[in-house]
Amino acid sequence: MEKQLEPNNSDRRKNKMLCLDLDGTTYNSSHRVSKANAEMISQASNSGYEICICSGRGPTMYVPTARELGVECDIYMVGYNGAVVYKLDEEGRIIKKLFETLMTEAQVKKFLTVAEDLTVEMDIGDKLYAKLPEGEGQNMIMLENHTKLCGSNAEIISSLDSKSPNKITVLTEDPRGFVEGCKEIEGFDDDGIAIVVAGPYWCETINLGHDKEVGIQLVLDEIGLTFEDCTYFGDGANDATGLARCGLGIAMKGAKPEAIVSADRVSKWTNDEDAVAKELERILKLDK
Repeated sequence: MEKQLEPNNSDRRKNKMLCLDLDGTTYNSSHRVSKANAEMISQASNSGYEICICSGRGPTMYVPTARELGVECDIYMVGYNGAVVYKLDEEGRIIKKLFETLMTEAQVKKFLTVAEDLTVEMDIGDKLYAKLPEGEGQNMIMLENHTKLCGSNAEIISSLDSKSPNKITVLTEDPRGFVEGCKEIEGFDDDGIAIVVAGPYWCETINLGHDKEVGIQLVLDEIGLTFEDCTYFGDGANDATGLARCGLGIAMKGAKPEAIVSADRVSKWTNDEDAVAKELERILKLDK
């Protein structure tokens, strides 16, 4: 729920922005920010960078606060792959809503139809709902593992038909096959909602008109910077447009092919090797 709070008085004018994907990038395999990454993000903030989290995650899930990152000012969040754009205080509370979009009934029906035999999650603001196919224990295991991984708690309901979500997640043992199958359906993306591989057993919707890149644009309009002022770190297909558009896009070692071809360069390190920290250390030295 949005809370009306005064902006942090320590917030100050900055002339660059650091855009950070979370899972597979800023997070390690335990889906937490390492000490090394947090320290360098803090240094970047102190060196004049606005901090903007750009993630498939949103208010239903665990997201590091500015305080956890050692950032002593408000930060921005482009969440649910661009479906929401918020300004957050140091404790992670929403102090300004820049943008929010909800999927239509027809868009929801499209995904419920193609994922009829799979587990489907819907993120709506700070609530997470899930529908499970009947009689398959493996689906419950995937749901429990996914919500545990995300730091979320899903309310299991019998029907999602009447919901208007910010984002839909489909759990499947073959996410790439599911995405390819959707692409083979003629006109599947014509309504502006597509789906991408987001993890080893899940896919996430993206709004083609409001993806991470468009969310970043809204933040830049708010603070008076341009894409050339941005450094973007990412690893997934949902990071491709951000990596390509920002002044410097860095993909993680082992990133998805879509991220690799869109980035200016690929790091020598993985997220478990503190790639963000090591790359930021080089960037901040060049900035001096």
